[in-house]
Amino acid sequence: MKRERGVHYLKGSTWLHRLDPRTKLVALVLLSMAAMATEEPFPLLLVFVTVLAVAALSHLTRPFLWSLRLLVPVLLCIFIIDAFVPRVAWGTTYFSAEFLVFNLALSTGGILFSTAMCLRLLSVGGFSFLFIMTTAFSDFVRSLRASGLPNTLAFSLGYALRSVSALTEDIGNIMDAQRSRALEFDRENLFKNRHKILALAVPATISVLSRARQVSEAMQCRGFGASARPTCYQMQQTGWEDVALIVCVFLGAAISFLL
Repeated sequence: MKRERGVHYLKGSTWLHRLDPRTKLVALVLLSMAAMATEEPFPLLLVFVTVLAVAALSHLTRPFLWSLRLLVPVLLCIFIIDAFVPRVAWGTTYFSAEFLVFNLALSTGGILFSTAMCLRLLSVGGFSFLFIMTTAFSDFVRSLRASGLPNTLAFSLGYALRSVSALTEDIGNIMDAQRSRALEFDRENLFKNRHKILALAVPATISVLSRARQVSEAMQCRGFGASARPTCYQMQQTGWEDVALIVCVFLGAAISFLL
């Protein structure tokens, strides 16, 4: 079975899908604040375990873990840089050398610090992926409209969310089409061959422009902007599950902050 590329919305009826998008945004902000408030590995591990628990309770463990592969290159860079050039260095020193103007040192404190930074990225990025995978474009726009945001701003933010998955799908389709024409992307470094970059950039640019034209025509057909206060067929509502998630995330963030 072929795995889907990138992070995109997954249709479902789990409790996380049913939540108000505003609730998930507040939960994301609270988790991000808890992750940014400390540099210790153990509290950040608790935050990441909380994100894993949310994914497991939503029956999204496999797609969630598969989506984290997108963070692997960034995680490797963060771990190497923070391990050899950490803010704090204590404990046993395993390696020490001078490279140009840098004094590289691998110590116990550096390893723990780099691990904490990786857990921070996994926590914030992981819950952001869950938000994208469980939030439909229409629900997100309705929630923004219900919050009192102007119609133009609500649509722009909602369409930005939809564009993330749309652009990922377009690039995947372009790469498949170029592979069918005997252009290999996996054998060599993509950035060393300008022909491969052009083979992706040119069709992707055309796809973005074509999608923008189609969206603008669809908006005109639906009379977008003709009414100052357009109505919605369905208003976004909150329930006890929204309150429960916010309370749980707030308690988890408070415990992590205290630790």
